[in-house]
Amino acid sequence: MDAPNTRNAPIPPGPTTPRRRAIAIAVLLAGAVCAGMGQTIVFSVLPPLARDIGLSEFRVGLIFMFSAICWVLLGPRWGRASDNRGRKPFILIGLGGFALSMALFGASVKVGLAGALSGMPLYLLLVFTRSLYGMIGSAGQPAAQAYIADRTSALDRTAGIASFSVAFGFGAMLGPGFGAAAAVIGPVAPFFAMAVLAALMGVAVLIFLPERSRPIKREKNPKVKLTDARLRPFLIFGLGFGVVNAIPIQTIGFYFIDRLGLSTQTAPQLVGVGLMASAMASLMSQLVIVQRFRLAPRLLMRIAPALIIVGHALIWLTADLGPVIFGMMLGGFGAGLAFPGYSAAASLSVTADEQGAAIGLANSAGASGFIVSPLVAFSLYAVAPQAPYILTTSLAAALLAFALASRAVGAADPARPEAADVQTQKPASAPYQ
Repeated sequence: MDAPNTRNAPIPPGPTTPRRRAIAIAVLLAGAVCAGMGQTIVFSVLPPLARDIGLSEFRVGLIFMFSAICWVLLGPRWGRASDNRGRKPFILIGLGGFALSMALFGASVKVGLAGALSGMPLYLLLVFTRSLYGMIGSAGQPAAQAYIADRTSALDRTAGIASFSVAFGFGAMLGPGFGAAAAVIGPVAPFFAMAVLAALMGVAVLIFLPERSRPIKREKNPKVKLTDARLRPFLIFGLGFGVVNAIPIQTIGFYFIDRLGLSTQTAPQLVGVGLMASAMASLMSQLVIVQRFRLAPRLLMRIAPALIIVGHALIWLTADLGPVIFGMMLGGFGAGLAFPGYSAAASLSVTADEQGAAIGLANSAGASGFIVSPLVAFSLYAVAPQAPYILTTSLAAALLAFALASRAVGAADPARPEAADVQTQKPASAPYQ
């Protein structure tokens, strides 16, 4: 329950110097780096370990699917809560859930490798500990992006949200190397190392990230729903992109083993190289295309699927390592444009006091890909390892057609007068200063 006597009470002011504000944003983005590292570590390290404890590709996909279901269901709720109660508490909750999930998931894998637990009990434990990430860790991302959206104008919104994506992509690039270094200690050490790093990031956020004013209590809180017509085109795009993005992430570790003929000992290192190349391409696309050229969301949503079409086609058309990694790079470059594109478009389509809810829904649309993809991808993978990538190429083509035909996507430009009008529709006192 809200505490009516304290919601509008004065609080100590946050940092007022440019240096302290820069430190605060750097800490926020460092948390995004940590999240990106955690994702690529899991997807590069888990497939060989799963083979060692007797899990099929489909069961591994289901582990991520259950976590994604939790993320999709709870992410918008966390985002809406941050609209009403402030961003910082939910950033801390998200980092805490991330640390807890990584530590318990690593412990579960360790128990399986030791033979102390096996079969369905082990599998249920893995599902539960990974699902904690979706249940609790999903609080952090919408709150962090909304924190940035609160502090950027409509014209700067895409670049502001892209800064979060850049940080996440940088972490994704570092993750495999960090995991390989930690794996020298032991096969599950990367999970525990990430848990410690996430906990340290939580401490840094607690100390250095300010919120200078508490949310203002409003007579009627805004209700942004899944059926909101303003958001629908961008949520559709996000869902399609989520599927296209999730299928390679979930299958590429097995693809290197089965299609390229690599051993379970060699595959993790080369999968790491591919994921790092993809993450580096994503990072460069956001730094150069999004940040420097500041393209409108509508252009990003049209360029991204075209790049993904070419990249994923390269993956399934050849069984050679070089072209496959180059295809991953092109796909990563496209993904680096897609996420800030549809997220910024969703942010621009709602008012200033609806940012957390809108970004939470946009994130959930992307995360929904991890619900759909295991059911489809691994069924196709059983037919042929190339089949999932033929599907993603086709879906990317459909996304391109949708982005070209949609009037809402065509209007997703912060320079348009109607976009600026939406952003100035604030309550009497804006929730964040």
